[in-house]
Amino acid sequence: MLTTLDRATSAEDDFAAVFAAHHGETLRLAYLLCGDRARAEDVVADVFVRVYGRWRNGGIVNPRAYLRRAVVNETNSWFRRLALERREAAKRSGDTRGGRDAVEQIADHAVVVEALARLPRRQRTAVVLRYWNDLSERETAEVMGCSVGTVKSSVSRALSRLRDELVEVA
Repeated sequence: MLTTLDRATSAEDDFAAVFAAHHGETLRLAYLLCGDRARAEDVVADVFVRVYGRWRNGGIVNPRAYLRRAVVNETNSWFRRLALERREAAKRSGDTRGGRDAVEQIADHAVVVEALARLPRRQRTAVVLRYWNDLSERETAEVMGCSVGTVKSSVSRALSRLRDELVEVA
């Protein structure tokens, strides 16, 4: 008759045999899934720790298939955590994809300033007050000493002309 200690030792011996038989295969699988040897080793170690608890309870019929599925699940979980960490980091630091370097920004600024300089005085004034100084149409009209309609038409003509000029530059 087997005692509890004998059954535990038997389960450990059986699991050691499973580990020896399947460790290399699960490590290769993990490496191919995640592309990083250190991460693959961590995944496989975590999987074998989790599977051992289940193994001791006698709940694994086909260890090879169970280990493969566990490696896939653990690798997928790792990628999900990584994606979440990256999203959170991007929220905290700002996402720079599509960002432009300082030289390009300065060059664009110079092009816009030159295009503004070529606008008639009233149009240039209306655009600068509306967009650079962030004034409302009414406030712009008050500063310029004209009607709101004049501000609207001046801004509309100026933006149309700027678009045409800036498209030619690009």
